[in-house]
Amino acid sequence: MEKNQFFDINKLPPEKGLLLFGLSMNKLFNRQSPENCLEDIRHFTPSKVSKPLIGLNFIYSDFLYLYSDEPAPELKNTFMSEVIAHRNGVQKIIEKNHLEFQIQHAFNYIVWSQLYVGTKNFNQLFISLKKIYAEDSLFQKYINEDCQRYGREMEDNQVNFFLEEILMMYLLTKNQVKLPNEYIEGQQKWILFCYPGRPLKSTVYMYQLNPFNLDWSENQYQNSHFDLEAKQLIDFNRVDLETY
Repeated sequence: MEKNQFFDINKLPPEKGLLLFGLSMNKLFNRQSPENCLEDIRHFTPSKVSKPLIGLNFIYSDFLYLYSDEPAPELKNTFMSEVIAHRNGVQKIIEKNHLEFQIQHAFNYIVWSQLYVGTKNFNQLFISLKKIYAEDSLFQKYINEDCQRYGREMEDNQVNFFLEEILMMYLLTKNQVKLPNEYIEGQQKWILFCYPGRPLKSTVYMYQLNPFNLDWSENQYQNSHFDLEAKQLIDFNRVDLETY
């Protein structure tokens, strides 16, 4: 297949697996509202489900947004309220549609700080990644382009925000983070990260670089991102970053 040419998924694998919906705090009540999340779920089920062996984890990026100059107590109270309201909204809709989503305990909700305790050495890996970034001009170039794309200043908080987000997604799809899900119970054979929009260029570069030599070959989606907006599976190995 040609570079930068991507398509929808036909069928998800028949083995136990997890869909991960990354949730941005600034999108919880617009693009990623409970109602829109339900429509995103419906894109996969039932047409793309081979067997009813799939869990779905919503991941709130609340703690990541503490890379900010705003007072931490104010951010904490705001994010706590928003996460609770969003979670309750999603759960209410799922319960209301119980005939459509019969396996209610397949849905799980995680805040960002839970991901830290699900890893063995996130802090050390993050320190190592920042050293790699400091010495890699291409990595810096793509972070700068990502900042320009989203209208952000390329300052320390923003760079750390992107680097931590990239690292956590990389670890998640390589099965390096213990994820709670009552239905799947840690037996997943694949994980697919989903988000509305194209991945960051720096994310693609991180996967292509694979600085920590991680490989979960069992997962056919270990180097992928599903764009819920374009309904395309972005295979990082087929991205040409200079023309993407």
